[in-house]
Order: sequence, then C-alpha cells, then structure tokens
Amino acid sequence: MSTLGRMFRPMIALALLLGAATAAPAVNLGHEAAKRHAERADGAARRLQSLYAEGRTLVGGETIGFRLWAARPNRLRVESASPVRRVAQVHDGRHEPFISHSDVEGGRPLRMAPEERKDFLANADFDGPLVDFALKGYTIDYAGEETIGGRRATKLLVMSPHDDVMFYWLDGETHEVVQRRVYRTQQEQRVFIDTLFGDFRRVGGTLQPHRIETRVGERTLYVIEIERMVANAAEVRDERFAVPPGWPRLAAGVVRPDGRRLGE
Repeated sequence: MSTLGRMFRPMIALALLLGAATAAPAVNLGHEAAKRHAERADGAARRLQSLYAEGRTLVGGETIGFRLWAARPNRLRVESASPVRRVAQVHDGRHEPFISHSDVEGGRPLRMAPEERKDFLANADFDGPLVDFALKGYTIDYAGEETIGGRRATKLLVMSPHDDVMFYWLDGETHEVVQRRVYRTQQEQRVFIDTLFGDFRRVGGTLQPHRIETRVGERTLYVIEIERMVANAAEVRDERFAVPPGWPRLAAGVVRPDGRRLGE
C-alpha cells in the first residue's frame, strides 16, 4: 500500500465512525403510523371513555336490530333482536365472555365457541390493537401505501400475540382504520375476511364509522348500519356488563388491553 493510502485509511475510518455516531436512527414507518392512529383527532380518541350505539345488521336478506355498549378498557355488550330470536354477547373485562340465545336452553348464558370467543375478546379492546400495541404483545410492520375508496391509505402488517396475521389500512389524512383483513381456516382452506369501515361521522370529538361491511373474498357476509352513536352516554352503566354469579374468570396469562396479564 502506498504512503498516501496508509495516511488516508485512519482518516476514512474516523469519518465512518463519526458518521455512525451522528446518523439519525432509522424510523419505523409502521410504528409511526400506529402512533398517529393512537393520537388521531388531537388525542380525543384516547380521552373517550365509552360508546353507545344502535342500528341494524343486514345479513342473508334479513334485518336484525342491535344495541351496543362499550367502555374502557375492554368491556363490551352487544344485543341483537329479530322477530324469532334475541341474542346477547357480554364481556366485563375480567371473566370469560358469554352468549345467550332466547331460544337455546331458555336463554341460559353459555360459553362461546373458541373462534367466537377470540374475536369477541379482540373486539372488546376499546382502543383496538394498534394503540399501545407493544404492551399488548402485537408487532407492527409497514407494508406500503395503497388506495382505498379513492383515498391514500397506509397498509400495516399486524401480528397478534397468538401469531394471527392481519392487515390494517389507515386513512392517510384522518389515520382512522378504513379496512382490516384477517385470515381464517375454513373447511381446511385458508381464507381472508375483509372488514370495510365507512360513513365516518363525528362523535365525541372523534370520527366513528357508521357503516361496516364484512366480506369473504368478493362475497358480502353482512353489513352493519349504525343509526345512532353517543360518546360517554348515560346508557353505558356497570350493570350492563354484569356476568352471572359464579361465572369463570379469564384464565391466567390472557393479555389485557393495558398490556398486563391476568394475575399480575
């Protein structure tokens, strides 16, 4: 090596060292998008304590009325009524969720089927998986930019603590979830289920979807149309989420929306 080369080598090494010391850390675009979602509406979403909603579900040519009560951190009650049946699904945040059908065992509360239980527990999380995702055991990765409903949306790959694979699309301006995709195994085949959120209206300083469509592939399973939604409503009372006496508690190890596990 020439004398000149030997002189430049330590200078180059020093330059690389200084560059590494002063370079800004790489930005995780997925985490940044989740943060914008958590702080959307100038933080109003985090200040919201409860929601009451009523409307109808259109499924298989039938119209079913429903009412919904939701409260922080993970309490949820949904009541559906048709001319022939009434159904209630309830989770109080501490015990196993239950379901009751007016025409099944006299309306006695029953344990949910495993897949139904998992979905209901996930829906009971008042903020959803993108808020405080790391505490809840989720991982998030940026998956690009796409167009949803004519608007730019950020696509996120989300993995649950149980290794469920999901995709979320966030509106580029409002940072609201406009589409969600989850994967399920049906009849030994892997299918994806899309949920599209639309007709956003302002409720309690936040934007809330008033039309929710769920599809398997190109086939619509059902459409939810919300006719009334109220933030921090008097209708949301503790007794709405009460479970039957002696109802089993959630098993230890279940992650709560605050990131802690039951028993901690």
